[in-house]
Amino acid sequence: MPNSIQALLQLAAKNDADAQYELAEAYRTGTGVPENMSEALRWYRAAAELGLADAQNNLGAMYLAGMGTEKNPVEAVFWYQKAAEQEQMHAQFNLAMLYLLGNGVRQSDEEAARWLHAAAAQGDLEALCQLGNMYQQGRGVAQNHVAAAELHTVAAIEGHLASVDKLAEYQEEIENAALNGSILAAICMAKKFDHGLGISEDTAQVYAWTQWARLHGTHDEDEDELDEWESYVKAITSAADIERGNKLLNEMRGRADEMI
Repeated sequence: MPNSIQALLQLAAKNDADAQYELAEAYRTGTGVPENMSEALRWYRAAAELGLADAQNNLGAMYLAGMGTEKNPVEAVFWYQKAAEQEQMHAQFNLAMLYLLGNGVRQSDEEAARWLHAAAAQGDLEALCQLGNMYQQGRGVAQNHVAAAELHTVAAIEGHLASVDKLAEYQEEIENAALNGSILAAICMAKKFDHGLGISEDTAQVYAWTQWARLHGTHDEDEDELDEWESYVKAITSAADIERGNKLLNEMRGRADEMI
């Protein structure tokens, strides 16, 4: 057994939680020692009982998957909850999904949304997507296509492919919200065309939707973001794109009038 593992064992035996966690990782991955899920479970539990959030999350995962032990979703929920309360992002997401599925805990869309909010606030892309789904469907939160689009757009720009697909599902609702005066929905449309999120990149469309937000936006205001976005669009838009963008803007006015 390598000296580094021996050193970890000595520290772990003295209740050093970090050493216990590293030892568990080594046994789980077979790094420096033969892979041993029972030993991994043992040391994750030791560190988890000392309050180490990462160990609590991984221990929950071991129980959920039945690694080194029988599958036990209830025990998984217990440890995910411990870690989530310490703001461990992955545990917050994992706990949310168990509430969403009713696995090991009584099903609750509201609790799922609560923990997805927490993980999304820390930038977890899966949480952003799942929370966007909740807003799109009105599960655990009031249905809000603009809020859904904001979340899905953020995740999609970071390369989350499922979020790109979700945006395409309710494209019409996002457009209608923008035409009805939602500034944030119009910015989302601009970002979709800027990044080619399920549609072809089109700078004239980016310009048109940004202009729409400024000229016809009446609610969902985020002045700082709109100002920053307008500065960016001004820098990337050619005279030809502005000309075509203004034609698109006139078409948008016509569509908006038809909705009244």
